[in-house]
Amino acid sequence: MPIPFRPIAQLLTRTLRPTPHVNRTYAQTLPAILNQADPRQGVLVTVNHYSSPGFQAMWIATLISAILPLDIHWVMTAGWTNSGWLSGLTHWLFPHLAGLFGFTPMPAMPPDPADIEKRAIAVRAVLKYARETPLPIIGLSPEGADTRDGILGPLPPGVGRFIYLLTQYCPLILPVGIWTEDGRVNLNCGALYPLELPNVQSAAERDRIVGQIIMHHIAQLLPEHLRGNYIKT
Repeated sequence: MPIPFRPIAQLLTRTLRPTPHVNRTYAQTLPAILNQADPRQGVLVTVNHYSSPGFQAMWIATLISAILPLDIHWVMTAGWTNSGWLSGLTHWLFPHLAGLFGFTPMPAMPPDPADIEKRAIAVRAVLKYARETPLPIIGLSPEGADTRDGILGPLPPGVGRFIYLLTQYCPLILPVGIWTEDGRVNLNCGALYPLELPNVQSAAERDRIVGQIIMHHIAQLLPEHLRGNYIKT
């Protein structure tokens, strides 16, 4: 049986100084909303892949798991890239941590052609979890990698299609924005929303539009200088 991650995340979060600033207005309403929902339908938590000096992206899942009153199944990286000898260590360590907590490790971004089969296996594993779990709560960072200066970047091809498939089982989406300012971590939870698409004719267009919708919702929770090309519409 996987070890529950939320109690560990809460302990780790208490070590952060200064204490993170959290806007959890919408997050507090989640249990009541989900109690009224179809038990077969879950929530997809989407968050920007943010890092800065003194703040590693690995804290993202920890903070959100500590704050949201839910147990989240995270889609996490299977290892770092371009980090010298640490890359090899993380490619051994991260899948083991994922197994310990029942998460799904996904090959790192940007996509490596050699990882196509591993990525397909990971995608199928997440979809299987979503399909077979009552009220699945799944968390992921669509960007899948650090971005320059923490500014929102373009999504890798296929991420929008993956999210579209997940929303068949997790039709409610919770956007979260995270960043640091003056040495303090800020976390902003948005309102739940359903993914509503126009009449899309091709898989490539669906991939692009879903990605735009997801990232626009995250962008509105961030300071303007971190929104990149995802301006308010």
